[in-house]
Amino acid sequence: MADHDTPHTPITNPLAKWVDDRLPVFSMMNHATVDYPTPRNLNYWWNFGSLAGVCLVMMIATGLVLAMNYTPHVDMAFASVERIMRDVNFGWVIRFVHMNGASFFFIVVYIHIFRGMYYGSYKSPRELLWILGVLILLLMMAT
Repeated sequence: MADHDTPHTPITNPLAKWVDDRLPVFSMMNHATVDYPTPRNLNYWWNFGSLAGVCLVMMIATGLVLAMNYTPHVDMAFASVERIMRDVNFGWVIRFVHMNGASFFFIVVYIHIFRGMYYGSYKSPRELLWILGVLILLLMMAT
C-alpha cells in the first residue's frame, strides 16, 4: 500500500504534548499529513476529479454574480450584458471566467472520465460509483 512505512512521529514539546493529550489536534494533523500512507500508483491523472470540483464551484460563484446583474428581458438583455462588461467592477473578468470556465469544465470532466476508463475504475467494487458518475454527467449535459 505505501512506498515506505513511516513510524509515528512523537511530540517532543511538553506544552504541545500536554495540549495533545487533552485535545489531539497535533496528532490528527500529523496523521493526516506525515504518517498517511501514499498509494504507489498515485500520479497527476488523479487530480482531474478535484479540478472538476474546483471548476464547478468557480462556475457557480461567477454564475451567481452574473445572475445578480443580468436582466432576462427581450428588450434589455443585451444592454444588461453590456452593463456587466462596462459598469460592474471586474464584470468583464467575471464574464470571461464564466464563459471559458464552462469549456474548461467539460474538458476536465472528459479527461476525468477517460482516466477512469483507462484505469478500470468502473470495475468491481466501484460499479455504483461509476453509475453515479454517469448520472452526474447526464445531469451536467442536460443543464
